[in-house]
Amino acid sequence: MFNFFVLFLEYILSAMIILLALRFMKKEGAYVALATLIIASNLGVAKLFKLFGIEMTAANMSMGMAFVIYSILTEVYGKEEGKKAVWTGFFAQLAFVLLGLVYTSYLPSQNDFAQSYLSQVFAVTPRIAFASWTAFILSGYTAVWIHHTLKGRTKLWLRNNVATKIGQIVDNLIFVTIAFLGIVDFKTYLQIFITTSIVEFALDYADTWVVYLGVGFLKDEGHDGNFKIAEARD
Repeated sequence: MFNFFVLFLEYILSAMIILLALRFMKKEGAYVALATLIIASNLGVAKLFKLFGIEMTAANMSMGMAFVIYSILTEVYGKEEGKKAVWTGFFAQLAFVLLGLVYTSYLPSQNDFAQSYLSQVFAVTPRIAFASWTAFILSGYTAVWIHHTLKGRTKLWLRNNVATKIGQIVDNLIFVTIAFLGIVDFKTYLQIFITTSIVEFALDYADTWVVYLGVGFLKDEGHDGNFKIAEARD
């Protein structure tokens, strides 16, 4: 039960990071929040815990919030801005890993205490790194494209959930396939994919209010688009 409370805390904090950044920094804040969540998630993903018997990583919630930012930017500014956000997140992730590898390459002094800890944090195998980056870009593009395609035809809550869910399926399928297929048996591979998708689906329904508030903050900036805040009441 304690882990559930901590997971809820991660959810609230991730949402507040997005909303506060959008409220006070507007569009630029979306990119600040995205880079912050991506870098924090790269640290948290190494932490494993169990929730109701299911193995999870500590970054499931914060990483999932990246899709919320894609939805907000695509809704207000269009598909190209959403794609730009995907590459911003990728750049933040790549810079984090590369700089981390540089930091751990220094020969430590006899007074150093952090080398072993940092080495574990930045110990990324090429296969895992390739899986993560490929999944991140393709799933982000998928979510942006779906949200843009459904814009004007559906309610915001529906297109956000459809785009996010399909984006997460693409993300999980690509990552798990590249990272684990051929290394673990096929049954284990399926279990990893299915359980991760189920957990993310269950958690993701709670992000719609963040999308509505975030879009409202950017619309208050004076950007004229198709979104009507009254849609939130439907």
